[in-house]
Amino acid sequence: MTIIHIFTEELSLKKVLDNILPKILPSETHFRIYPHQGKEDLQRALTTTLPSISIIPGSKILITRDQDNNDCVVLKKQIYDLVNGNCACDFSIRIICKELEAWFLGDIEAIEKAYPRFKLGHYINKAEYRNVDRIHYANKQLLRIIPEFSGRESLPKLEVSENISQYMEIEKNKSISFIHTIKAIQKFAK
Repeated sequence: MTIIHIFTEELSLKKVLDNILPKILPSETHFRIYPHQGKEDLQRALTTTLPSISIIPGSKILITRDQDNNDCVVLKKQIYDLVNGNCACDFSIRIICKELEAWFLGDIEAIEKAYPRFKLGHYINKAEYRNVDRIHYANKQLLRIIPEFSGRESLPKLEVSENISQYMEIEKNKSISFIHTIKAIQKFAK
């Protein structure tokens, strides 16, 4: 039996993966998601919690973190340096470009299914949605384009994660970081 342990920096990614993974993983592959209270909490867990989890038989570990404004290669190396030597099983690191909300913009049809007042036709062919991983502040973009959030100052991340992810289709998503993360999970399941 394989158990995929996924370390995230926040609860919103857990909500997304809880909706997606049961659809794509074989029944003999189990998963457990460990959400953290931000980057520092995640980093601490990589040296304290991860080593003991990595010795559980059948374990594989995926570490995720938002890129934000960091250099992707440098960030991945920093995480690798923390984990390498402290992990007794296979592990993979995936950097979410630039932030989780870009994954939702990568499947703009899922936005319309979750929020019916959203007008898909106004956005589906716009150039900025062809490479959603380049969008800075995707959360602000979602706040701007989803009518249900008109007048709000901040995006309700947990609500959005739960609502949109239930409609996301793996094959249609245009986010390269989403695709790479899903492929890493599927590779562990083989």
